[in-house]
Amino acid sequence: MTATACLRVSLDANRTEVPVEALGPLVAKYANAFLEVRWCWPRTSSALSHYCYLLADPRADRLDTAELARLSDELEVRLFGTAASEALTLLLFEGPAEAIEEFAALSDADVRDLLSSDRNLPKEGRLSRIGPDGALSPVPPSLSQPMLLPLDLPPPVDEAVQGIYFAGRELFVGDVLSCTPGDAERHASLVEGEPHLPSDAVEFDNGCVLAALRHIGQRGLRAPLYLPVSFSKLMRPTMRSGYAELLHCLPFSARPSLAAAVYDVPRVMSYQALRVVHDTLDEHFSAIDLQTFDPGFEVLQLSTRAVRSVTLSLPTARSDVRLAALRRFGARANEFKRRQIWTGVTNIRTRAECDTALGLRVPFITGPAICQRQDRLLGGALWAYKDLPVTSPEHRDASA
Repeated sequence: MTATACLRVSLDANRTEVPVEALGPLVAKYANAFLEVRWCWPRTSSALSHYCYLLADPRADRLDTAELARLSDELEVRLFGTAASEALTLLLFEGPAEAIEEFAALSDADVRDLLSSDRNLPKEGRLSRIGPDGALSPVPPSLSQPMLLPLDLPPPVDEAVQGIYFAGRELFVGDVLSCTPGDAERHASLVEGEPHLPSDAVEFDNGCVLAALRHIGQRGLRAPLYLPVSFSKLMRPTMRSGYAELLHCLPFSARPSLAAAVYDVPRVMSYQALRVVHDTLDEHFSAIDLQTFDPGFEVLQLSTRAVRSVTLSLPTARSDVRLAALRRFGARANEFKRRQIWTGVTNIRTRAECDTALGLRVPFITGPAICQRQDRLLGGALWAYKDLPVTSPEHRDASA
């Protein structure tokens, strides 16, 4: 099956000194150069306008948006002189040929209306925003809200989210979900280290799926929501069928904004294990993150773009041991880059660890020093690095 979609560049002309009449040809010049180099055969691209490009990949059923996300940074630097947050947005429109033609013909004003209102999309079309890591978010968010969802499910005793921070743009690009049973001695969380991993992984993962349904149905998702999936449980055939049945509760329309955070991953991921992960999760999630406690994780054993990202969870240890693990993981950036896999670090607890991760250019960071437990999603919110961590909901609302 050939994946086909329309890529559109939407930008704020008021943020650049380039004359309006020259802006379109300039965007086309840089976008065409990028696609000629990065969007290689047998993938194809054709310009529909200065701002729109019809992309196709005969080897995939979905386009590689992580590759396309790099176009945003290159255009921002060339047009604005820096990576200007929200000055430029990459959009991906999927639908039949007639709908793509109608979308490409929309004016800039019409496209901005789509981003900020419930204006109707071309018939049978789906529009998504491409995030900094390539993750897709439905546009407008209300379109991701299915009408028929079990919203009357009993709420978990302690449900929370913690934001994923992209330091390059001072932006929260997603949230990690957690759900703690009422009889637990401490709250469960994927972003606060080994002591906070759930005692019952199946119950934890099940609760997070139900919590995700409520978020989708009540508010919609503006940025990726990461749901926990236990690697060790998923590898057991007797439990795998249970996961498959559970994940079928998730609406397919929400897939572009759902990601899987596969935790307790070993140092070496075998081909067979990775295949099981993809066979079980790909239908329900647009991205997969592998979370490991080992800074020596063997990324070179993975194929190119085998997963979206690999996240190191810092150990529960002295500060010098934690920083050593962080530096060892960050020093291997080129290995991950060769595999075109993003990196992240979680369980960050101090400003020194934040600064070290920033110095190592680790793109995605999470943990108590980044964002403490919240009851509302942070994904999509700009947040100055100096104002971290996000603490109480009141602090969040006042600063955001």
